Amino acid sequence: MNPKLGAVLLLTATTLAAQSSSALLFSECSDSSEVKRIVQSSDTVVVRHSLDGGPQTCYSVSISSENGNVMNGFLLGSSHPAVSAFERKEQDYIAQTFSGPTEAKKQDHSKPVARAKPFKLWNPFGSR
Repeated sequence: MNPKLGAVLLLTATTLAAQSSSALLFSECSDSSEVKRIVQSSDTVVVRHSLDGGPQTCYSVSISSENGNVMNGFLLGSSHPAVSAFERKEQDYIAQTFSGPTEAKKQDHSKPVARAKPFKLWNPFGSR
C-alpha cells in the first residue's frame, strides 16, 4: 500500500471519528428544527427522558455550560455518551422490573410431620 494513501486514509478516519463524537442540540424533537448548539462528548449532559417512534429516538436533555448556564433541548439518536449511559440504565431497569418470576426456595418435605393425637372424651358406655 502506498504510504501517502495510508496517511490520507488515517487522516480521514480520524476526522470522521472526531466529527462523530459531537451531536446537535435541537430546539424541538425534529432534525428540521433550530439547532441551539453543538454538543461535544465532554459536555455535561443530563438526559431527562426519551421519546421513541420516529425515525430516530429523541432525548430531552439539559446541558450545563462552562459559565453555569443550563440549556434545555433535544438530541436525536444515541451518539452522545450520556445518552448511551441512559439507555443502558433504562435496559437494566426494564430487565430487573419485568423479569420472570423467581423460583421460590424448595422446602424439604421428606420428614413426616409429627401430629398430636386427637383428644378423646371419656365414654361411660365404652368397653374398657
